[in-house]
Amino acid sequence: MCGIAGIYHFDPCRRVDARLIDRMTDLLSHRGPDDRGVHLEGNLALGHRRLSIIDLETGHQPMSDGGGQIWLVVNGEIYNYKSLRRRLKSYGHRFKTNSDSEVIIHAYEQWGLSFAEYLNGMFAAALWDGPRRRLVLARDRLGIKPLYFSLFDDSIVFASEPKSILTYPGFPTAVDKEAVLSYLSFRTVVGGGTLFEGIDKLPPGTILVADGDGIRTRKYWRLPINKEKRDRGEAYYLKKVRELVTKAVEKRLASDVPLGAYLSGGLDSSIVVAVMAGAMKEPVRTYTIGFDENGFNEMGYAIEVARMHKTNHKEIRIEETDYIEHMTRLIRYKDAPLSVANEVPLYLMSKELKKNITVVLSGEGADELFAGYGRIFRSPFDYERTLFLRRHPEIVDGPASEFLSKVEDIYGTSTFEGKTDHFLRKYRWFSAEDEKRLLNPEFVSTAAAPRRSHETFTSILEGSNGLNHYEKILYAFQTIHLENLLMRVDMTTMATAVEARVPFVDHELVEFVFNIPLHYKLRWKSEMHRLMSAFLTSDEISETMDITKYILREAFKDTRRRSQAVDAPKPRALAQGVYRFVQRCRQFSNL
Repeated sequence: MCGIAGIYHFDPCRRVDARLIDRMTDLLSHRGPDDRGVHLEGNLALGHRRLSIIDLETGHQPMSDGGGQIWLVVNGEIYNYKSLRRRLKSYGHRFKTNSDSEVIIHAYEQWGLSFAEYLNGMFAAALWDGPRRRLVLARDRLGIKPLYFSLFDDSIVFASEPKSILTYPGFPTAVDKEAVLSYLSFRTVVGGGTLFEGIDKLPPGTILVADGDGIRTRKYWRLPINKEKRDRGEAYYLKKVRELVTKAVEKRLASDVPLGAYLSGGLDSSIVVAVMAGAMKEPVRTYTIGFDENGFNEMGYAIEVARMHKTNHKEIRIEETDYIEHMTRLIRYKDAPLSVANEVPLYLMSKELKKNITVVLSGEGADELFAGYGRIFRSPFDYERTLFLRRHPEIVDGPASEFLSKVEDIYGTSTFEGKTDHFLRKYRWFSAEDEKRLLNPEFVSTAAAPRRSHETFTSILEGSNGLNHYEKILYAFQTIHLENLLMRVDMTTMATAVEARVPFVDHELVEFVFNIPLHYKLRWKSEMHRLMSAFLTSDEISETMDITKYILREAFKDTRRRSQAVDAPKPRALAQGVYRFVQRCRQFSNL
């Protein structure tokens, strides 16, 4: 795991300033404190900060092929590098290191711009093809590792974090107002872009090519949709889910440095720890964070799982003051406001575990894949019944009338403009009214509505792509919500030079599970519960009348525990501290 940066001037006669690439690279030192390297070649510069994980001695970057014609910097890990290495050797390729990164160079030499399709892992990579005078950027299928870029000064500038791009001479530090509104609504910038004008994220599953003809992008992976919708039966799915999850965890255990796992005591992290315990010879190092706050600390579930699997378990306890103290620092690392309460706790946990390990496995991604957010994934049930009752007003009385009243309380209306309107009312964090109260009136009056966000959601929720309403919401979470979650994981761990690995985001697992019929993920507890839910809202139904992540729970029922996400305490003292922090921020006239 590392930090990368680079500059490519479209003018072949223009040389890159060595001091600039040094500065851009060193701004990422927190991501890679073990080593640094720079490659300069006329109008091209690559920078790398290394966190050593595999092949500690010879994995220095930038890395080149034998002849110095192809150069690479990469942030991430390639889990199938051993099998790829054997395959490439059979084609005549010769390797000079044992690093997983080197297979990327040879894969590019063998398969050209299709190289990323052969990689199983998490990566943000930049390749310089000297003979063709072209730069190639690539990002993993699901966006586990970040890669930002900007077209500025007749150049393409890229990095693992926006702060490196912002240091480019003359780069405007203007805020993208539409992106700010999107961020407040959805806790991420939806539809491309960042909070900074002119800085974009390379989308997941995409390669970008820059050369003398300009730039072009190609999507090499999309979440595959099986339109056949064949139901193979519960026994088949139970076996395959257990097999694929186990495989995903086991291939993330390759490391030349100590590794461990986050353990919240919930289902997802418990499964990861259970598989690790079965695959590792030594006890798994597990970590749980809790707050010294009466009525909040619930580390008991994690302790129970730790005892069950005989892990080397450590509890990390923090005070409320730790939370406030580290907020500003974490915002600097993120280059954006904090968006969920658990970012500070995850950062503090990563900071503590760095004393003993460098790699940590985490359970993120299971909720998005297996329909774990019952309140939202069950919400089409609200939409369908509301639509039916509005079309048949003659039957709206008694329980039906009460149901519509509850819908209006939750959504602000019972007359939806369509599926997108319904979903966004449920999913968005801030309403337009909230934004007006929070932001400077001048800012609000000059900011455009988040059009890109709305168009992105509309293309999924209103499009005829062979999915039903429930499946479209799952698709939105898998393609939009998940990337935001993964960026938070990357930020909170890499800020402390810890590599996080997320087995539930293995693309082979994702491709299989997404096409499992919905009733194996979100299931009524019984037919009676379904009938009893006729006039209850999704908020009332979720996890009382139905079962979320059903197939995952059943496949690993021997590790089942009550879900307990890493959260933050919400006592009055903390709330007041955060409020004072926000008020200080609002003193700036441009917010």
